[in-house]
Amino acid sequence: MDENKKIIIKIDDSEYTTFSTPSYEKKEKWKKPDSRNILAIIPGTVVDIFVKEGDKVKAGDNMLVIEAMKMNNQILFEKDGIVDKIFVSKGDVISKGQILSVLK
Repeated sequence: MDENKKIIIKIDDSEYTTFSTPSYEKKEKWKKPDSRNILAIIPGTVVDIFVKEGDKVKAGDNMLVIEAMKMNNQILFEKDGIVDKIFVSKGDVISKGQILSVLK
């Protein structure tokens, strides 16, 4: 194995040696998510949107409805802010993790 990929883990007074795998080397580094971005938590179809760009919103206000598996799921704002941009429209099919909107 390539010595550059050697990983040493220290736990208490013990030391363990392991090697990284090619898939680990390709893995994208974790980045702290931007709290202004509102992401879809489930895939589905946008049924209704209750806000427009420039609206002031409070935590708990309705943002939109996503239909998934024949159920309408209300998506609420988790924090106060002003809607800067909306990236979806009624009828859009969205995937999990897709950006729905951004708050200022």
